[in-house]
Amino acid sequence: MRPKPFGTFAAALAVLLLLPSASVAQTQGPVTDVSRIKEIDWTGMSDAQKKTALKLMNANGCNCRCKMTVAACRASDETCRRSLIFARTIIDALREGKPEPEVAKILKAKTEEFVEAKLPDDAGMTYTIDVANDPFRGPKDARIEIVEFSDFQCPFCRELQPVLDQVLKAFPKDVKLVYKQFPLNIHQYARQAAVASMAAHAQGKFWLLHDKLFQNSSAITDENIKRWARDVGLNMTEFEKAMQSGSLETQIKKDMDDGAKARVLGTPTLFIDGKRYQSPDRSFEGFKKVILEELAAGSPAARPRQVTTPAKTSGR
Repeated sequence: MRPKPFGTFAAALAVLLLLPSASVAQTQGPVTDVSRIKEIDWTGMSDAQKKTALKLMNANGCNCRCKMTVAACRASDETCRRSLIFARTIIDALREGKPEPEVAKILKAKTEEFVEAKLPDDAGMTYTIDVANDPFRGPKDARIEIVEFSDFQCPFCRELQPVLDQVLKAFPKDVKLVYKQFPLNIHQYARQAAVASMAAHAQGKFWLLHDKLFQNSSAITDENIKRWARDVGLNMTEFEKAMQSGSLETQIKKDMDDGAKARVLGTPTLFIDGKRYQSPDRSFEGFKKVILEELAAGSPAARPRQVTTPAKTSGR
């Protein structure tokens, strides 16, 4: 089952992301084998056209925040729909017989459709975010509440998960982590994964499926989602019924609407006690500093406990 589109806000989301410009420097060697450029049909293209295509893909950056070229991003992360759009733009123009300089101009115009969005200037502003029905970890009445707007296919969200685990282990009585769904339409299966996770939430197993999805984020498909649902012990009859009902889509749309009200533009976006986490330092130490400041800002009786930095983990 492929869920229905979210609507105007979600459709516009692909151009409202926290992205660098398309001229990002390549961080690894050029891709020279066309077979590594995933989901591209090279049928009927001459060797010269293939060479030109690879040249352009290796020379132009993907603006999905990966800091790689279109070729490198396409070869390393098939979940990135943005690099796929750029690669296919190049291929289509070459198939039409356009010369390399014209293809380069077409690609530049295409990348410029994906406008870079800037973080809102809301330092010091506190948002009221409804989390009443959202899954959370940590004490229900914790003094510090972290709200995470996230996407199961977002590589930056995946990288953040071990850090958030460290935070919860370091502040077991003081911090609550709330998960809000914010699937981006540049990720093919993000919405299906979001729906499935809420079906798991209905059975009290959200975090089990959450962990499975992030551990295998590059392999998410409809079939794998079902397999992982079985692996975590879900009642599959109830799971399939929930997936088909449409009610879960309403819950996800609610999270996305909450994100829109809080001016969420991309993932992951985090709020600590209602304030946007603006720091580029998303290490454990970065979060620890902000959390300790929040705790210290409370009454003298609510001073933070001594915190020991947990050993860094490579995953869940």
